[in-house]
Amino acid sequence: MTATNQGLKALHEVHQRLQAVQEDLARGPRQIQAKKLAVDRKKTELEAFRQALKQARLTADQKNLQLKTNENKISELKAKLNAIGTNREYEILTGQIAADTMANSVLEDEILEALTKIDQVQIELKQSEAEVAAFEADLAKVTAEVAAREAGLKQQSEVFQVQVAAAEKFLPNDIVPQYRRAVQAFGADALASVQNRFCSHCNLQLTSQRMLELKGGKWMFCSCGRLMYAVADDH
Repeated sequence: MTATNQGLKALHEVHQRLQAVQEDLARGPRQIQAKKLAVDRKKTELEAFRQALKQARLTADQKNLQLKTNENKISELKAKLNAIGTNREYEILTGQIAADTMANSVLEDEILEALTKIDQVQIELKQSEAEVAAFEADLAKVTAEVAAREAGLKQQSEVFQVQVAAAEKFLPNDIVPQYRRAVQAFGADALASVQNRFCSHCNLQLTSQRMLELKGGKWMFCSCGRLMYAVADDH
């Protein structure tokens, strides 16, 4: 392998190491953001359960109040029975008492249903509270892990950036502008190895003549924009 191909291979490898570290650095904040969104969703669910419990209790209180009102009304109607002077009035009052008693029976069923609903929502609320706590603990754990890795990754990134700069020094001046544009566009993929006459990025097949020139150390960009180099085992 010529010095040109060896140099480009080394440059490509250090670019790849730098990119891997930079991706790891960028991944940390994304992980934290994803965990924060998950916590926010769980908190929204928790607030919904709190509102549902509040509404269920309000419904039960309203029906209990209505039941007590009807019971007082029935008591008043029963007291009036003693003062009734005609059968017709008696029938009207007893009919009203029966209707109110039936209404109370329905209310009692509805109150039982409301209380059951309260119990159910309270269970769901406790589960939701536990989930929020678990998600917050997971967020804290991930945040701490990211923070613990960050300093080391930044240091590695700085080291690899220095190595990239050093590895770039052998590039001829007329190649540098196109190389810079490729790095800007493709990152570590600005370079591509050629194996068995095929570009490893786009699979373009080089002619035998171009392959000989590449193996001989000629600077060559592929039609896909990558700076190509021949690997040692290519034929």
